[in-house]
Amino acid sequence: MLKELLQPEIEDLIEEKDWESLRDTLLLWQEVETANLITSLKNDNKYKVFSVLPKDYYLEVFPELAPIDQRRIIENMSESDIKYLLENMNPDDRTYFLGSIPSSLSENILKLLGTEDREIASWLLAYPEESIGRLMTPKYISINPDWTVREAFEYVRSNIEESEIYTTLYVIDSKRTLIGSIALRKLFFTDKNILISEITNNCPYISVYEDQENAINIIKKYNLHSLAVVDDRHSMIGIVTVDDIMDIAEEEYTDDFHKMAGITSSEEQFDDNLKITPIFTLYKQRIFWLLILVFINIFSGGVISIFQNTLQKHIVLVVFLPLIIGSGGNAGSQSATLVIRSLAIGDVVLKDWFYMLSKEIIVAAILGLSMGIGAYILGVIRGGFEIAAIVSVSMFSIVFIGSIIGLCLPFILTKLNIDPAISGAPMLTSICDIIGTALYCSIATLAFIILQ
Repeated sequence: MLKELLQPEIEDLIEEKDWESLRDTLLLWQEVETANLITSLKNDNKYKVFSVLPKDYYLEVFPELAPIDQRRIIENMSESDIKYLLENMNPDDRTYFLGSIPSSLSENILKLLGTEDREIASWLLAYPEESIGRLMTPKYISINPDWTVREAFEYVRSNIEESEIYTTLYVIDSKRTLIGSIALRKLFFTDKNILISEITNNCPYISVYEDQENAINIIKKYNLHSLAVVDDRHSMIGIVTVDDIMDIAEEEYTDDFHKMAGITSSEEQFDDNLKITPIFTLYKQRIFWLLILVFINIFSGGVISIFQNTLQKHIVLVVFLPLIIGSGGNAGSQSATLVIRSLAIGDVVLKDWFYMLSKEIIVAAILGLSMGIGAYILGVIRGGFEIAAIVSVSMFSIVFIGSIIGLCLPFILTKLNIDPAISGAPMLTSICDIIGTALYCSIATLAFIILQ
């Protein structure tokens, strides 16, 4: 909101090259607001604005920028400034940035880092791209179960600056095996002579190799600020924080929406702001599925050509064709959307397929019957009782079948380890169009054969 109100004044300051006033103004803003401002500016001005910020301030702004803007800024910075920026970033933010740029550029930047930071960055980058390892940070506070509360409190007070989070302490033994966790506030209200092992709670954890989406579900389920990360030996090696999980969740949900709408994800990262995304980028993201669906829908035309004699003799059937196939696609999309979301948030798993199918059969039958009655009334008005019967039976059949396909397709794709989001509107609608056209024409042809 602040950006929208003051952006004209900001642009005036940039135009006048009044960098001192610009810096003083932005220092009054929250870092995320400044990052949003930089994202909305023309490419030529992004680095200009970033470069006038004090170093301690832009350290907080940089992680909030989109990857494409981070890269644009880095490409304009001196090697000494890049070194300062990356060595003072949190390890997880640094890994995210290095993983978003071409490997050749990433390797060159890694050479600028000191030995310790370079080793940490290389270690995190070695994990698979979508794994928790890419998202974790080794900056957390761990305490020993054999310490007293007094000893733990003194240790925490001396090392608090070494952690990204201050609310949770992790209890690990001498072999770094995760035992549990303690809320920091608990130390303030516990007898100082009690052993840490006596007040340790069990805590959720996740394997370093698991998919990042699994961390989203765990953190939501247990309402955590951070989640412990362990290796194959159950040794604790890091944490993932809720702010990083929120970013990943947003990316996952955005990606799912794009897939459901038939928008192709690109390897290149672009501005999150749709208003300033290049025209050719928008074209590339959308053309692939549109072309695929053109060829898929050739089958619908083929079905119509097979039954062209029936349609020519009873031309009124054509009037109801868009209604029939559109209703099937809509019913299927509704069913698929509910299942895709439930699978994504963990409310439904693969083993629930039969139970969900049994419920959907009942729901689909009721929906089909309701739609069939509506279609019958329209059929009587537009074509008489014979046409009404054909339209009504066809409507029931395609709504029922479309709903069942909409439910089953996400489960099938999940079983095949394919993202179920691609079973969204474009693909499902095309499938229902073909089936709906074939059903409608087949029912009509059979009906007129029987009536002759």
